[in-house]
Amino acid sequence: MPPILLLAAVLAVEEVSFVLVGSAALYLHGYLIPVADIDAVPAPDAGNLARLHAALAVLVRDGRVPSIRSLSAADVVSVRTSYGRLDCLLGRGRRDWDRLRDGARQVRVSDTGVMVASAATVTALRRSHKRTTR
Repeated sequence: MPPILLLAAVLAVEEVSFVLVGSAALYLHGYLIPVADIDAVPAPDAGNLARLHAALAVLVRDGRVPSIRSLSAADVVSVRTSYGRLDCLLGRGRRDWDRLRDGARQVRVSDTGVMVASAATVTALRRSHKRTTR
């Protein structure tokens, strides 16, 4: 298992509610692809964003912890943690949290349950993202 996946387990242990998407989610569905970072869609409620902020205060190596205000307003926040890069897809959480959460399932990562979006959802998100970035 790629060490970066431990970051997802740490967030789950810290009671941050999120759904894993991107290459890490596909890897946990059995796809043999490289995993360079974690793409997490956090639940958009204030309590969850406060837990995310507290977890990042411990995990971010360079001290550049995003403010709670930026977690509440930004579309994407990227940080470098001691485990690797974390992309928090906050806008996606505000728009699609219920849909992503309903289609997700829990996968064990280092004895911790991590919510992972369905492979079909991840594939659709990746396809959509590639269309918008061209």
